[in-house]
Amino acid sequence: MNSQIKQKISLVRLVAIIVSLIVFIKPGLMFSQESHKSPNLGKLTVIITGFTNETGNCRFALDNSKFVYEREDTVWIGKVLPIVNKQVIVVIDSLQYGEYAVRVFHDENKNEIVDTNILGIPTEDYGYSNNVSSWFGPPSWDRANLFSIKLK
Repeated sequence: MNSQIKQKISLVRLVAIIVSLIVFIKPGLMFSQESHKSPNLGKLTVIITGFTNETGNCRFALDNSKFVYEREDTVWIGKVLPIVNKQVIVVIDSLQYGEYAVRVFHDENKNEIVDTNILGIPTEDYGYSNNVSSWFGPPSWDRANLFSIKLK
């Protein structure tokens, strides 16, 4: 055999060996999109609008149960996000299907709490999923576990 044919055969063997190693040793490299999909997971996008300015930040809480939602000292997923163009967009990938409630407030002075006046009425904007409100305290879990938020 001449040298050009030998080089071509060697190159084909090398490519075959590399492809075999990728497929058999690390199949996740080629099939990772299929292996991570689950019929019980989805992507949640929450768009929060109504900010009057971009001062401070948005404190975002996603709660996955009535127990977590009603506690003042905890959240299931919490994020502190910048306000851009008077809105905040939150994207959560790989979220199990279920019922969730969202709580947000505009922490203008970045002190990590909802500021209130002498009567306990919030002086910073806030909102709950499903645009629900309440006269005394946060709305119930049953009213807030949908997704449509507008700051008040």
